[in-house]
Amino acid sequence: MTQSIVIVLYVVFCLLAGICGRYRRMGFFGTFLLSLVLTPVVMLLLLILTAPSTSVERDQRPQSN
Repeated sequence: MTQSIVIVLYVVFCLLAGICGRYRRMGFFGTFLLSLVLTPVVMLLLLILTAPSTSVERDQRPQSN
């Protein structure tokens, strides 16, 4: 019983890491799968240290007329 709760919590944290990485180059699924292999904590630290994808930065710039 306890082991299944730990597994569910681990997958939930991996999903949260995937959501945080959805605007990165790897996207949601890449971040999610890598956090399953590594750990969600390591993946979140990597996401903090890296910048968003260049296409996301370009889309977020204010448009000049």
